[in-house]
Amino acid sequence: MNPENKTQVDTSAPRDVQIHPSPPDDGVEQRWPGTLYPDGRRRRFPGGHKKVLATAGVGVVALIFLVPFYWLFISALRPSNRIFADAGSFFPSTLTLDNFRALAQETPIGTWFMNSIILTAGSAIGSMVVVTMAAYALAKIEFPFRNTIFVSILASQMLPFHLLLIPLFLLMIELSLIDTHLGVILPMLAHPFGLFYMRQYMLGLPQEVFDAARVDGASEYRIFFGIVVPMVKPALATLAIIFSLEQWNDLLWPLIVMRSESNFPLSVGITTLVGLYRPRWDLVMTAAVLAVVPIMILFFLMRKQFINGLGQFGTGAK
Repeated sequence: MNPENKTQVDTSAPRDVQIHPSPPDDGVEQRWPGTLYPDGRRRRFPGGHKKVLATAGVGVVALIFLVPFYWLFISALRPSNRIFADAGSFFPSTLTLDNFRALAQETPIGTWFMNSIILTAGSAIGSMVVVTMAAYALAKIEFPFRNTIFVSILASQMLPFHLLLIPLFLLMIELSLIDTHLGVILPMLAHPFGLFYMRQYMLGLPQEVFDAARVDGASEYRIFFGIVVPMVKPALATLAIIFSLEQWNDLLWPLIVMRSESNFPLSVGITTLVGLYRPRWDLVMTAAVLAVVPIMILFFLMRKQFINGLGQFGTGAK
């Protein structure tokens, strides 16, 4: 090979920079990201400044949203007499765990916490089972008035929950479910939004798979548990977070149903700390921290599945 035909490489360029031949003079300049041309020109990333500004803007907004959580955690670690005295300080000089000790000694916080876990797990799991089976019937099984039933269920979501409080409360009395976990969980199993979300997700599943299973003689239960459930796992993860967050933060319905302090969930128990004459803000802040941490852990553990479920819901499941 003739040495004169070899491409000359500038050895003075940094090692992390790739050298490419100069672009052809055909009116269209071809460049590669992260490259340095022999004539000294460096690749400019299109829209680089806009991306930096957008990232910086998102970071600022994220910090603004994190400020209340930071103030909550710091207030829980402040001495009880300095919560509002040092409210304007983001870097307190004194941190203590006395508020956590007082909360454990003066309240049944462990019982409240376990009640919240039971109610959240029961409501989330039960709701996912109900909406998944109903969505499969409405999306993949042909029967009369299927669309009418679906529209009627969605229309019920326009009714405010406060309008249903008295009928639901009377029903719980008739079923002897007042002051029980089941009395809180049972009305939450029918979730119109969850049904809508899961049905739309299942509409994106290939119909050929279900037709082939029916031709092979598989029953609807076999198709549901063997085919549908594995294919809708991202959607189930999304609904698990939504349902868990909704039930964990719910206050109104547990406050109406529960009567004894030993059955209070954490959301109801925190309200008892706000007394009429002397609110215990130190205990309120500490209990609020304990209420926030589990949901944050759940989201961080399932954030990938949550994002995948939302993305496939918008583009159609594959």
